[in-house]
Amino acid sequence: MPKTRAPLKTPAAHSSGGASAAMPKALLDFAANLMGAEDPVLENIRRKTPEKGLPPISIGPQEGKILETLARSCGARKIVEIGTLAGYSACYLAKALGSEGVVHTVEYDVRHAAVARQNIAGAGLSDRVIVHEGAALDVLPKLESEGPFDVCFIDADKANYHRYLRWAVGNVRSGGLIIGDNAYLFGKLHLEPKQAGEDAAGIPAMREFLKTLADLNLFSSCAMIPTSEGMAVAVRR
Repeated sequence: MPKTRAPLKTPAAHSSGGASAAMPKALLDFAANLMGAEDPVLENIRRKTPEKGLPPISIGPQEGKILETLARSCGARKIVEIGTLAGYSACYLAKALGSEGVVHTVEYDVRHAAVARQNIAGAGLSDRVIVHEGAALDVLPKLESEGPFDVCFIDADKANYHRYLRWAVGNVRSGGLIIGDNAYLFGKLHLEPKQAGEDAAGIPAMREFLKTLADLNLFSSCAMIPTSEGMAVAVRR
């Protein structure tokens, strides 16, 4: 049987890891400023995304810095991102690469992909980021010859997270990272599907995604970074 971690017995106040959500905004902003201000070019991308008709669902600057730090920590040179939107997160990932590194980012919506290319060019990172258009499950097999990859970041349709993870398991190198955003499923991960409305299909997919990340046969370590949306990360065995 696959080895999985036993549930931790923790005090109720800490069981969800969500204590940071109760922190005063002033404190969070103060700490964020100490860790470094947002790059003005990337801030411009983030702020203007809704003005360009794209949904305001991108990661925030602190999540971006986490991504950049994680990618740097494993010496990433080849990265796959599933879900480009306006290219904000792709830019953070690209900043972590050396001059010869590359981010392959996959975007379903043609209009979003066009905006992303403009933003990535404006950030001076076109030489490190390739935007692929199409459904991820169709595009990913075409990228396999470029691997193995050091990092796979998943931030796309939640109902397919478990499928994207299966691909990543087979194409991320030993010691590489698989990262998934929105791992709390907008606060609905613990609910029954009938209670989750439009996110119902994401509940079994996200639960399978997280259970797989906890499989000791596949990953040597995993953790939930308690951002507002939850960012799950695991190290490929």
